[in-house]
Amino acid sequence: MAREGRINSFRTPGGHLRILAESIENVREHRQTQPRPVRDASPVLQNRRERVEELTLEAQEHRARRELARLQQEEQKEAETQEAEAEAREQAAAQREAELEIERERLRQDRTKEMRRREAESEVAAFHCRWLDEANTAISAREYSWLSPSQRKEILEGLEAEIEKRHPTDEHRMATILKRSLESLVEPFQRHQQAQEKRQRVTEHALRNLPYSATGAERVRVTAAIRDALRRLDDDADECEMRVTAQEAIQPLCIAIEKRSLDERLIEWATRELPYWGQTDRDEARLRRECAEILQELPADITDAEAKEALEPTISEIAEEIEERQAQKQRDTQKANLIQEGVAEVSHYLWQLKQDGEISPEEYLDYDLRADLQEAVRDELESELSGEETTKEVKALVREIIDEELE
Repeated sequence: MAREGRINSFRTPGGHLRILAESIENVREHRQTQPRPVRDASPVLQNRRERVEELTLEAQEHRARRELARLQQEEQKEAETQEAEAEAREQAAAQREAELEIERERLRQDRTKEMRRREAESEVAAFHCRWLDEANTAISAREYSWLSPSQRKEILEGLEAEIEKRHPTDEHRMATILKRSLESLVEPFQRHQQAQEKRQRVTEHALRNLPYSATGAERVRVTAAIRDALRRLDDDADECEMRVTAQEAIQPLCIAIEKRSLDERLIEWATRELPYWGQTDRDEARLRRECAEILQELPADITDAEAKEALEPTISEIAEEIEERQAQKQRDTQKANLIQEGVAEVSHYLWQLKQDGEISPEEYLDYDLRADLQEAVRDELESELSGEETTKEVKALVREIIDEELE
């Protein structure tokens, strides 16, 4: 570009080509300058230019040195920074490696602890399982055969809880612990069983002392009363106290049973006092009902004699009614027999009238007349007779009726 004259330039005395900054700016700004041919400068100008150039070069060199120093400082700082970063990375890597080593060591220790824990748990589980089998064997002994399934289950749960609290270090004394625990758990059930046996003996004794006439329902009520009374007593109560309590509980029931037995005996006696002939089921039912009502109002401690005396009026009244009804029945029967004899007397009396000439043979054989007379006799006797008349009186009355009818 200097050779072509596109930029302004000159040469130093040393032969170096120098280019003006303005020419460079002009080219940069796309200015068109008149190219100037390269020419040699005058000595003074050249010296001045060389001095300017030297000063410029010195300034540029000074700036370059300062820039170089700055760059070197920056480079040094960068190097130091990189070195520090590298050292920090190495330290971080070393620290991370140490941490990883610590973590690996911790994991190894954890695995070791876990293995030991599992071994310990396995040992404890085997220990518990073995002694649970021993507990099952112990509770299955013949001496504990009286236990119910629920009681056996509760005892096994208690033994299991006791065994769960133990460790293999207790192995040497587990037999003693199991025995004492079993005895402790069985003791309440044993006391309860003994108390139940005492209650059963007391109940059976009370039932044996009941009146002979006690019914099944009354025995059930007595048993329930005894159980309710004994249930309020502690299991430690002695048998004598239980018997007293049971007797107090059933005393009202025993009195009621005796009263009911007395009432039944008296009612049976009252029915036997009725006339045997002529009584009906209705008479007996009435007597039982009225006697039961009377006996219900009597006190519980009344004697047989006093109760019979209270029942005598009712028995007498019903007995009189039965006798009266029986007498009436006999009179009715006698009346029917007398009416039948009176109707039969019609034929005999008509035959006698024919023999005496009071009626003709035709009238005697007149069946309509005979039937009318028999009907009249029957109606008259039905209304007149009481059943207490004699056969002779009835025959006389029949003849009077026939005479009236024939007239």
